[in-house]
Amino acid sequence: MTTDALFDRWADLWGAGMREVWTGYTTAQDTILAQGRALVGQTPAEVVHTEGHVRVLRYTPLVERPLPVPVLCVPSLINHYYVMDLIPERSLVRSMLERGIDVYMLDWGIATEADRSITMDDFITERLGRAIRVVREQSGQPAISLLGYCMGGLMSSLYSVLFPQDVATLINLAGPINYHDDGIYSLWTRREWLNVDLMVDTLGNIPAELLNVTFKLVRPTDEIVRALDWWEHRDDPAFTRRFVAMQLWTNDPTPFPGEVFRKYIKEFYQENRLMRGDLTIAGQPVDLGRLALPTLTIAARRDHIAPWRSVAALHDLAGSADKELLIIERGHIGMVMGSDAPRKLWPRLGDWLVARSGAR
Repeated sequence: MTTDALFDRWADLWGAGMREVWTGYTTAQDTILAQGRALVGQTPAEVVHTEGHVRVLRYTPLVERPLPVPVLCVPSLINHYYVMDLIPERSLVRSMLERGIDVYMLDWGIATEADRSITMDDFITERLGRAIRVVREQSGQPAISLLGYCMGGLMSSLYSVLFPQDVATLINLAGPINYHDDGIYSLWTRREWLNVDLMVDTLGNIPAELLNVTFKLVRPTDEIVRALDWWEHRDDPAFTRRFVAMQLWTNDPTPFPGEVFRKYIKEFYQENRLMRGDLTIAGQPVDLGRLALPTLTIAARRDHIAPWRSVAALHDLAGSADKELLIIERGHIGMVMGSDAPRKLWPRLGDWLVARSGAR
């Protein structure tokens, strides 16, 4: 058999095998996602505040006397909160509870048509502000800690500049600050490629399905890798448990409120106003140099969503005397819930927060 014939035969066999893998994977997706919903966000919690579809949860403490200063976790506006409480063995929330930290969670819920016209300014000053007020009242503390992840890190940082009296410490976990970076989203959102006014005026809220397709197009081969990984380990219960939970979260974004999307793309990605120094929120200028409270900035070296230098800009600009930059050798999601997160991220984040949460 000639070399060309051997390669042709190999290609035929590979193609047939890959078709079997892909068919099995896609056929199993509905089952995988259904199984995932029963696994995620299982740490016991009480809903202490509701406002429409927005909720604030307080997790049941795991120690008799939690530390006085609580932390409010602020997820991205377009992702479900359970990313920080995926499954018990991959739960940043649980790791903080075990350290004696009093943990609250902001659940943005799923945006509806009624949210279309609510601005980014209102989400920060009103909805986030009310959640912070609830936690302050519940805990009896005049100021609380904020832990914002991804876009939640940006929003928490902006709030901390505007209302420093409400915030004891700030943790920005992979929240982008400099939007003119070398990331793919910085390229895709340029004015010449993206007409944000046309999108919002036509669609209103940006549909979750469109967001999901966009996320997958950034690294299209990831889905093939996941399919092969699932096929190879599909009979391993421990692997399957982690896999289905992660699949649910990555395929479960929520709609992006229209007016928030308009400002976010225009003033952050296209104009980079936060870095230029002319960003305003609710009519108030935002100067990161005024950020004087203890600040921990955490970036992921292999982050393709929020490139690490974009995140680290907060550390460079913050005016706090108590500030620290932590760079994790991981990606955007793996740093929080990956197999080495309990070793690389959780202890260091926990140590920093415990030291600033007051003595029992």
